[in-house]
Amino acid sequence: MKVSMPSGRAHGWGIAGEYLTREIAKLPNLEGVTLHCISGHDFRPMNPADWNRINIGYCFFENDIEALRHTRRAAKEWDFIVAGSSWCEYQLRIGGVRNTSTILQGIDPANFHPAPYRQDDGRFIVFSGGKFEYRKGQDLVIAAMRVFMQRHQDAYLAASWINQWPFSLATMAQSSQISFRMSDEECTTILMRTLHDNGIPLERAYLAPLIDNALIRQIYQQTDIGIFPNRCEGGNNMVMCEYMACGRTVIASDATGHADVITDHNAFPLSSYSPVLIKVATGEPCAIWHEATVEEIIEQLELAYQNRDMRAQKGQVAANDMKLLAWDKAASEFHAIGVKVAAAAMSRQCA
Repeated sequence: MKVSMPSGRAHGWGIAGEYLTREIAKLPNLEGVTLHCISGHDFRPMNPADWNRINIGYCFFENDIEALRHTRRAAKEWDFIVAGSSWCEYQLRIGGVRNTSTILQGIDPANFHPAPYRQDDGRFIVFSGGKFEYRKGQDLVIAAMRVFMQRHQDAYLAASWINQWPFSLATMAQSSQISFRMSDEECTTILMRTLHDNGIPLERAYLAPLIDNALIRQIYQQTDIGIFPNRCEGGNNMVMCEYMACGRTVIASDATGHADVITDHNAFPLSSYSPVLIKVATGEPCAIWHEATVEEIIEQLELAYQNRDMRAQKGQVAANDMKLLAWDKAASEFHAIGVKVAAAAMSRQCA
């Protein structure tokens, strides 16, 4: 089986592409079968030149309304479409895609495994990760942390928010929770200004640079809890799952792609949402997302802050749960689909 995906160590698709390419290469060859990255809501292959006799697509999408405009056509073009979450698979099935299933992104246990908490230094450090954009909800993190940090002088924020795509960064202007101004400045400058303008003391905030995936564990280890109030996720959220694999629990939305991994046992789930209608520049609806409340995020922060034993217990469960997310397991699942689809194609030819 060939793999047609990006490569890289600082963004999700690149990490997934490198691991899947490596692990699938260890499995028996499947001639004429290619696993593709589906790069957009129109379900086109990232590299059309790699189109093969049998084609399996791997997709993550958040704009459910937009996706449904293309699923009927996609169902005819692809031999099989693998979704990155049960939520995405559900949307595909609604849209008429029958040859579909879910395979979650993996975790590299060599990099992400339980580590002892740092020695108590009197600080309570909250981690927030993912590229800074409206969909991932860092505005909700800022709004909640502003209140929480005023209440607790030992509270700190550690953020890994660098966004290499200005169009995505600019979506934060939609937020009603914070003040945000897009500019041509470097992302770090914009983020630091945003923190300052919204009442986050910069001396109690750390903004990580763009970092290799193999090194980010060092940041995870220095924090006490993560916050992931994402409005929508097409996958299981690689950053969040890597964080949990290190034995740290999270305050997280339990809807869309997060629903595949977030439970009452491994996290402090957010459960109160308001629907948010997302529109493209022309005003046409493209998605319905789920917005958590700042009030519930603050409540869960207080609960976690006051209950260290509860954090540790949930973190231990999180680490055990994330052991089920391995890249070699994902590769084997993709390979099994390739074998099945190839056999079906051969059977049709013989008939």
